[in-house]
Amino acid sequence: MAQKNRKMKYLMTTLTLIACGYLVQAQSLKSEKSESKMVIQGTSSLHDWESIVESFDVQSKLDKDQIVDIQFTATVKSIKSGKSGMDSNTYKALKEDKYPEIKFSSEGLNIQGDQLTGKGQLTIAGKSQEIPIKLTINQNAKTTVSGKIKIKMTDYDITPPTAVFGTIKTGDDITIQFNITLIKS
Repeated sequence: MAQKNRKMKYLMTTLTLIACGYLVQAQSLKSEKSESKMVIQGTSSLHDWESIVESFDVQSKLDKDQIVDIQFTATVKSIKSGKSGMDSNTYKALKEDKYPEIKFSSEGLNIQGDQLTGKGQLTIAGKSQEIPIKLTINQNAKTTVSGKIKIKMTDYDITPPTAVFGTIKTGDDITIQFNITLIKS
């Protein structure tokens, strides 16, 4: 009986150490707002334009050579161009009244050197699309993810906005450029 109790204690100790090792490896991360930036860029028949996304959040976990359980949310009404008319057109085009957030999620992206690659679901104006991801990751004192994602508005059933009775037309192609610093949460 004593030997059976020793084996059970050994097994429980081993399982506890394995579990603790896993918990140490998988670190929860969140975006550091003061050190993160996101800009949406596009074209129109008049000039190129850009809007800053003022409110967004990233939650994820760092597990060995992957970033897993990624959840990104941006508030549509926080997209600001500096021109109220353009902002109103943006909110209308993105159906902000019905879909107030833009979301991205991924089960996991692989870290290979300074590259972060994989796939995820981007949801804009209520429509989701799987998109490929190829970004740059820097893991020094803090983890920084940067890059560009190019999309077409029409892929998300968004009609590119127009202005001045349709004489100014927005191009279909959009580039989302970002530099996000992730810290332990």
